[in-house]
Amino acid sequence: MDRLPILKKNAYLIVLVKDNYIFANLAYTDFVAQRTYLLSDITDLSPLKFRLDDIVFNKKFWFEYFNALEKEFDWDIVNREYEDIFKIIDFKEEGVGVSGIKVLVDDNQPFFNNIYKSIKEFSGDVVLRILDDKYIEGLTKGLLDRLGYDDILWLDLDLSHFSIYRTNRVSHGSGMFKKEQSSGIQFNSSKIDWNNEIGLIDFIKSSQLQAFLSVDSSSEEISDKWANFVAHSCEYIIEPVVNDLLRAFTTVQNLSTKREHKDKLEGFGRKDSAIFVTGKLGRLLNNRDLLLSTIDGLELEGVFDLFVDNNNTVLTFGKSMTETVETEEILVLKGDILPKAYKVVIPEITSSRSKNKVMFSGKILSQDFENPKEIYALNPALEILKLPLGKNKTIVEGSLKNGAELSHHTSNNIEFLSSIGGVVYEYLVIDCRGKPIVYGPKTYDNKIKLKLWESGNKE
Repeated sequence: MDRLPILKKNAYLIVLVKDNYIFANLAYTDFVAQRTYLLSDITDLSPLKFRLDDIVFNKKFWFEYFNALEKEFDWDIVNREYEDIFKIIDFKEEGVGVSGIKVLVDDNQPFFNNIYKSIKEFSGDVVLRILDDKYIEGLTKGLLDRLGYDDILWLDLDLSHFSIYRTNRVSHGSGMFKKEQSSGIQFNSSKIDWNNEIGLIDFIKSSQLQAFLSVDSSSEEISDKWANFVAHSCEYIIEPVVNDLLRAFTTVQNLSTKREHKDKLEGFGRKDSAIFVTGKLGRLLNNRDLLLSTIDGLELEGVFDLFVDNNNTVLTFGKSMTETVETEEILVLKGDILPKAYKVVIPEITSSRSKNKVMFSGKILSQDFENPKEIYALNPALEILKLPLGKNKTIVEGSLKNGAELSHHTSNNIEFLSSIGGVVYEYLVIDCRGKPIVYGPKTYDNKIKLKLWESGNKE
């Protein structure tokens, strides 16, 4: 019997135009040889942002882009027999050809119409799709089933467009006494859009944002550094002032969304839950600041997994992963698509007697090391515990202590499995801070609090 089509070698390329970047992910699979992987590349379009309304995106641009991508991936993609007509090389073997190319264009991308039209006219070999709310809805509903979650938040964090999507399972009672239960899946979206950079720059002066700052700098310096950051793209931040501004800005954006759409975001973290983060702010914020701005901005509680999708592998190939053998593109594995995860635990800690005490204790077990490794978390830190990444499965187990509790869960015990090919957890995060979390009233107070919350950082 010949090999099943789904098991044959294959390669597929998906290109995403979003946030003034072009993200490319090429998936290769050879299940017989147990060889599967993704190649990723990011191209910054920000130097062109003042020219995107010109005829920048034409045949020449896209030919040059795919030629450069071939060199970056060391993979033959373009069939040059047709000269000025773009044709792909049909997949032959690893490094030669792809079975298809799909281009996704985010509907929030500046000059969307120009870009979309240029790709449509560029080649009939390219499948063209729009990344919009409907796409996110289909993706997150598929992730619920494929990954076994009951509740998913998708945070797309960009300066100009701040979007939060929630897809969760809901139960509805019917009959006289509401005893008959029917279940379904609910999708909601909440957004903040900045129409121009001037408003975004001026927002830094708002009293709401000032309440979350911890840097001791003059108003003029803060305004100048923020304006420069907004106007000029960067891949990383070395300025402490800008780091603090970005943390405060993201916190306020999340908090504003939560307060305006409380009914849409209430109760997250009480079931099997996960957060997926995409967007430029997720790439720029360090681990601790991303956690603080997410937890405090959305006023989160309970337990959830956190995935930071910096290369947009879930955004591009997530649907192929959820559709499994029904996909029209390529069958991909969870281990190749999912970023390494954080397991985040946010208990209620309301007693003053919990001060400086152990809030969590546990151990890590794996065949990669002989003896269990003891772990613990202390009040008042936001503890970020780095987990070992070995070849074998890792089990983490422990329990909350000294008044820390998960009031919406049946147990205060924490146990989860990290495994290659499934979900690989890189960090365990225990929020040992007393609740409610209060910032201010002054910048200096925030500086002291952030130092205390960071004291348990074991990255």
